[in-house]
Amino acid sequence: MASTKLKIISYINRWTSDLRGGMAVTASVSMLMIVLVVGAAYDYNSMTTVKSRLQDSVDLAALAGASIARTTASQIEVMAIQTLEDNVALIANLSLEGPPNINIDNSAKEITVTANSRYETMFGNLLSLDSMSISATSISGFAIEQMNPFAIYLVLDISGSMGWLSSDGSVKINALQTAVEDMFYTLYSTSENPTLLVTTIRSGFSTYSTVLGPTLDIEQGYNQVVNQVNSLLAAGGTNSTPGFQYAYDQIMDEMDDINNLIPYIVFMTDGDNNDPAFDITTTDLCAQAKADNIIIFTVAFEAPAKGQALLQACATSLDKAYTSANAAALNAAFRDIGSEISQSVVRIKR
Repeated sequence: MASTKLKIISYINRWTSDLRGGMAVTASVSMLMIVLVVGAAYDYNSMTTVKSRLQDSVDLAALAGASIARTTASQIEVMAIQTLEDNVALIANLSLEGPPNINIDNSAKEITVTANSRYETMFGNLLSLDSMSISATSISGFAIEQMNPFAIYLVLDISGSMGWLSSDGSVKINALQTAVEDMFYTLYSTSENPTLLVTTIRSGFSTYSTVLGPTLDIEQGYNQVVNQVNSLLAAGGTNSTPGFQYAYDQIMDEMDDINNLIPYIVFMTDGDNNDPAFDITTTDLCAQAKADNIIIFTVAFEAPAKGQALLQACATSLDKAYTSANAAALNAAFRDIGSEISQSVVRIKR
């Protein structure tokens, strides 16, 4: 082994001292050039791949921000930055240079995300090029492109107690009429495309006291609902079952006729049923409606505990069960329902 090593060393010494050693220099330079060319090609191809992945990451960040465009600017920024950082962390040899630039243009309904990054080269250090800057920009729109068809059916208590004064001095039936009008006004005014909303919404109402009261079958728009609710009078006892049954039947007929319909029932009372059996039948109807994917909001307007319990059981979820201690709170509840529905029926353009 030692002998072989000495022979190799001796051979190298003779080769490098020979005039023909000039060929070794040439070969070395050629080899270096080959390494540089191959290395440059490798880094270029790698950088192209990395730039594509960075662009994908920025696109995802812009889309993530647009998906929550109806929240606050700070929430949008947090969502976009977190999405970008999570995806960039998966890209080898790439790191962000500072936080990305997030621009939210509410007038144009667009979110722009720009990221600057640095790619660490594999062979570039042979040319004193250890890293290269890569930038990417993406714009995502969030204007309304389409609106799902939807129906709102009101189930309204018009029993005799609705003719009494509320705790803040309003006649209850009048407070209800104002609240219904304000709900539809809120629905319209908070929509980003009111014209599309008017052609998409369908609405109607049923009323109840001891028996089924005045009703309006579902039709396009909401003006007829507002006009006819304004003529309601309060009288009689309380049995919510026929009013809710009528609403359920109306909504189910609409769901059969219209594809992708989003159905809502808004169910209110200011009291409790005169017979516990009415609570059972109404609760059963509510359960069936929820099983059929009907979204139920409830509003207990100065209602006693028994009435509140019924409405909480009927609501799709507790956050959709409102308890209003006076006329002002009733109005606020209906406005909140209008705003939530307005946001729920839109489809965001991506």
